[in-house]
Amino acid sequence: MSQSPTDVINELYGAFARNDIPAIVGMVDEDVQWRVPENLPHGGDFHGRDGVGRFFQGLAENWEGLELELDGLVSGGDRVLAVASIQGRLRSTGEQTGYRSIHAWTVRDGVPVRFDEYVDAPVGLPAAQAVTR
Repeated sequence: MSQSPTDVINELYGAFARNDIPAIVGMVDEDVQWRVPENLPHGGDFHGRDGVGRFFQGLAENWEGLELELDGLVSGGDRVLAVASIQGRLRSTGEQTGYRSIHAWTVRDGVPVRFDEYVDAPVGLPAAQAVTR
């Protein structure tokens, strides 16, 4: 029996909590579409597992002690929405800050194929910085 989309996404967030980025990269589709708003210092459009790896590299380059608190999941069909609070210290300023976010996942045949992040207007985050992708 295959996992439900909600179970798949819960497992993915569990890997994030363990800081097991290779597990996350291995869980997503080879051609995954990954979109993060440009108003975040690690934002951009990423494609494929290599792109997801670059996304997580950008997180590490821009944040220290980044923590994600999962506030809830809502699912329907192949879509899972995650409500999250994210906090950490910006490496560029040393400032402790955070934001609230909605993560919209599309899961097909037990594999995440798309990730879109939507954020509120993050107070204290600098304008997006140019990052080589």
